[in-house]
Amino acid sequence: MSKDDLHPSPDAAMAAHFGALSLVMLNDSDLRHAWRVNFLANFFTGPIYRQLDDRFALTRPEFVILYCLSNAEGLVARDICLVTGLPKNSISRAVGDLLGKGLIARRTDASDKRAKLLALTEAGRAMLAETIPEFDRRQQAMRQALSEAEKAEFDRLILKIVYAMPEWVQTT
Repeated sequence: MSKDDLHPSPDAAMAAHFGALSLVMLNDSDLRHAWRVNFLANFFTGPIYRQLDDRFALTRPEFVILYCLSNAEGLVARDICLVTGLPKNSISRAVGDLLGKGLIARRTDASDKRAKLLALTEAGRAMLAETIPEFDRRQQAMRQALSEAEKAEFDRLILKIVYAMPEWVQTT
C-alpha cells in the first residue's frame, strides 16, 4: 500500500499520537502483520471497555457474555470460552457477577443436569440496548478511513483469515 492511499502525512500523525516507535512496529518489525491486528484491536477495545466499566460498571467478560447470549441463548460458559478465547476463570467470574446484577439467568439443562444454561434477562437486554450503540459508533469511526469498496475488501480478507484459524490456532 502506498502512502498516497492514506490520509495526508500518516507517519507524522501516527508518531504524534502514538510515538515514533509505533511506526517501526507497524511498518518495519518482523511481526508487523500480527502487530497491526493487535494494534487495531487494542485501541478499538481498550477505550470502549473502559467506557463501559465507567458508565455501566460492566467489564469486558461481562459484555462478551451478554453479547454472546444475545446471539444464541441457552449457552453454557464453555461455549462462550470457545467463541471468545477468554479463559474459563474469567468467564466463570463474570457469569457470577452478571447473575448477581440480574443481567442473566441460569437454569439446569433438562437433558444434562450438570450443564447450566445461561440466558439474558430483560435487564440484560436493556443493558445491551444501551451498550451496543457505543460499539457501533466506534466501529463506524474505525472504518471511516475506508471507501465502500475498501470496506468490502477488508471484510472479505479479515473473514478469510478468521476462517483459516482452525489451521493455525490451538484450542484447549
